[in-house]
This record gives sequence, C-alpha cells and structure tokens, in this order.
Amino acid sequence: MVKSEMLNMKYEKMFILILLFFTQFVLISRTGSCDTSPSKTKEEVGADKPKEKPAGTLNIQWLINEAMEHNPEIIAVRQRLNASASRISQAKSLEDPMFRAGSFNMSNQPLNINGQTSMLQQRYAVTQKIPFPGKLAMRGKIATQESKMAEEDLLAKVQEITALVKTAFYDLFYVNRAIAITEENRELLRKFSKIAETKYAVGKTSQRDVLSAQVELSTLTNELIVLNKEKESVVAMMNVLLDRHPQHPLGDPPLIEIHNLDVTLEGLENLASNNRPELKKYDHAIKRDEAQLKLSRKDYYFMDFEPMVEYMQNDGNPDAWASSITINIPWLWPKNRARVEEANEALSASRSEHRYINNKTLFEVKDYFVRLQSSKSTVNLFKTGVIPQAEQALKAAQIGYEADIIDFLSLIDSQRVLLDSQLQYYKSVVDYETNLANLERAVGIQLSQ
Repeated sequence: MVKSEMLNMKYEKMFILILLFFTQFVLISRTGSCDTSPSKTKEEVGADKPKEKPAGTLNIQWLINEAMEHNPEIIAVRQRLNASASRISQAKSLEDPMFRAGSFNMSNQPLNINGQTSMLQQRYAVTQKIPFPGKLAMRGKIATQESKMAEEDLLAKVQEITALVKTAFYDLFYVNRAIAITEENRELLRKFSKIAETKYAVGKTSQRDVLSAQVELSTLTNELIVLNKEKESVVAMMNVLLDRHPQHPLGDPPLIEIHNLDVTLEGLENLASNNRPELKKYDHAIKRDEAQLKLSRKDYYFMDFEPMVEYMQNDGNPDAWASSITINIPWLWPKNRARVEEANEALSASRSEHRYINNKTLFEVKDYFVRLQSSKSTVNLFKTGVIPQAEQALKAAQIGYEADIIDFLSLIDSQRVLLDSQLQYYKSVVDYETNLANLERAVGIQLSQ
C-alpha cells in the first residue's frame, strides 16, 4: 500500500510538471502573436447568385457592384488575402513544444528472479525550441508584408475586372447603337428603292438603280445579322464577368455622353506613382525581401536555443530532476551562407521588378492619355461637323435624285457616308470611355464620376 501511494504521488508530480510547462509556453506563444487577423468573410463561389436586374435600361454601376460581389477571380484573390493574413500569427509563434517519455534500466541484470527490474528509471522530458531574439519578429514582418502584397493583388484584380466590365458595357452600347442606326438606314434605303422603282416604272431611270438598291438592302441585312451575333458574344462576356450563364438576358445600355476629364499628364503620373496597386505591391515586396535578408543573416550568425526539463522516477530511490540546453551551430555548413546570397539576389530582383512596373505604368498613363485626347477630338469632330454635314448632303442628294439632277449611285453614296459617320461617332465615344477605363486602371483610382 505504501509503495502504491508513493507511485501515485510520483505520477501526480509528473502531470503537474507537464501541465505547468505547457501552460507557460502557450502563454509565451500567445504573447508573441498578439496581432489579430482581420475577420474573414464567408464566401463560396456560386453560393449566392447575382440579384436579378429588371429588363430595361442597364446601369453600369449595378454591373460593377454585381461583379465585385460575384466575380470568381475577385472572390479567389480575396480568399487568398484572408489566408495570408492567417499566416502572420503562425510566423510569429514558437514551434510546438515536444514531450518525451521513456524508461532506463540501470542494472546489469534486466530481470530478477521475480521477473522485475531492480533499478528501473522512468523519464519524462519537455523541450521547446526558442529562436534567437529578433527572429520571430522578423518572420512576422515578412508574413505581414506578404499579406499586404496580397491586399494589393486584390485591389489590382478589382480594378482589372472593373475595366473589363466597363469595356463590355460600352461594347454592348456600341453594338446596340450600330443595330439601331443600321435599321434606320435600311428603312431609309427602302424608301429610296421605292422611289427608284417608281421612276423605273415611268421610264425615268434604268433597272440598274433598282438592282443597286436591292444590293444595298441585302448588304445592310447581312450587317444586321453580324451585329446581332456580336451582341450575343458581348452579352456572354458580360455574364461571365458576373458569374452568370452566358445566355442570361441583360438589358440595354442608355445613351451616353463622354465624361469630361480635366487632368494633366504630370498629374496623372503623380497619381499613378501613389495609387497603382502593382507599384505598391512591389514596395511591400522590397520591404519583405529586406526583412528576409536580415533574417537570413541572423540565421547564419546567431544560434537558436532548445531548453529541456526532465523528470526521473527511480524505483527504490528518490525522484530526480534534470535540465539541459541545446544550441545549433549555423556557421558550420555553407547552407546558411547560401541563404544570405539567395536573399540578396531576391532583393535585387524585387527592386528591378519595381523599376519595370514603374516604367510600364508611366508608359500606360502616357499611351491612354494620348488615346483619350485623340478619341475626344474625333467625337467632337463628328458630333459638330461631319454628321450634320452628312445629313445635309443626304437631304440634298435625295432632292436632287427626285428632280433627276443626280444619279442613284450618288444618292447611295451620300446615304452610306451618313451611316459610316454615325457609326464612327459612336465608335469614338466607346473608344473614349474604354481608354478612360484603362487609364483609371493604369493610375489606380477612379477619375470620372
């Protein structure tokens, strides 16, 4: 009985020791990772379908909001951001403590006549690896910068999808306007065809005019077929951006006017330098690689510690305690020196990539700014000059043809010039708005209301 009670007391001491040791290191780990990660948003691809948009006028802001909420690429990047935020606390925490249990026979005779050892020792040890001071903080900084890089990736993806939505919206606007204008011109051409048939019936013109009108009508009919197929493609692209079925119906964009933009090239370059997500991402990449270089140098020059506390139960003898500490020798083999060289090269690469992105940004800002100015000039030219003149020329040609002053081919040419002018005007409007959307992406912020 006495021996049994002594064993129970020994086991109680052992479990108390283990409990105190684990509690201590859990507190250390929590203290080293006090930063809390941002709350995660529960998002599942395809879990919530886009809200139904009533048929009718299609609003561009509604499309952008739907894309921000449902686009799979944005959702994926947002989830990767949440994952990177969760890695910060992991990087700043200690490694798991290790528990070891075993027995040690201290006699030369493993078994006595009763089948039991005469000098058996039970050993229980707990170890914890502790990095050199400053290493955990450096690892946390590296993970923090990587999380900020993921955040810039999300902003860049949002701007990319926004530009694609705007481009698809304006393409749909152009196709709708092209269909409407082509149908109007087809009706006008049918009127001209009836005039030609009437004049041919009374012998005032040749059959060539009637046949020419039929050929032009067939050409416009074929163009309408092509435009309607193109509309189906644009609608499919828009639905894909909204994570819908490609054949899901959409409304029609309203008539639009170009957004006036009062900015200078120098101002746009300054905005891009401060707001372009890709540039800010490589700013964080440089800071990450600088921290990685410092950490690799610490790993090369400074050792880590691994203390151990051991409790020993001796049969027939008093219990005993033991402690020890283990350190690594990082400078013995060349691997840690190679890690320093690797970190140096990675830092140089990030700086080079930052310069490349900066040069690319300045080029894109300049390119889209020039395109924007060119498109605006074309819009104003066709709106105030070419289209009004083409309309007047067509009216004069119609009157001249009815009065037998000009021939039918001249009338058709005037009608074709008006059609091309109207299409070119709306094409210029779409080019302007598309270049503006790409310029906003290059700068990193919205420039129009």
